[in-house]
Amino acid sequence: NFVGTELDTGVSYAGIARACGLQGVQVQTMNALTSALHTAIEDQMKHHKTTLIEALINQELGEPFRRDAMKKPVVVAGIDAADMRPQSA
Repeated sequence: NFVGTELDTGVSYAGIARACGLQGVQVQTMNALTSALHTAIEDQMKHHKTTLIEALINQELGEPFRRDAMKKPVVVAGIDAADMRPQSA
């Protein structure tokens, strides 16, 4: 859902997708992700096959995200910091 989300590495989300009848692919490099995306798009358009791509890419955020991280946070309507639970280590 979000950039930088940490998911349980002991779970194969691609495997879960396959168990649910989808195509499931796990990739670990940007080149493999590019290839998997091309294949997934072709499979969807030509064969109506849905693919879940589990991307296990390094945790460093890309350039646009680092740049955004340096900006002042934006106030979001209806969200109060007092409603949020504290972060745990």
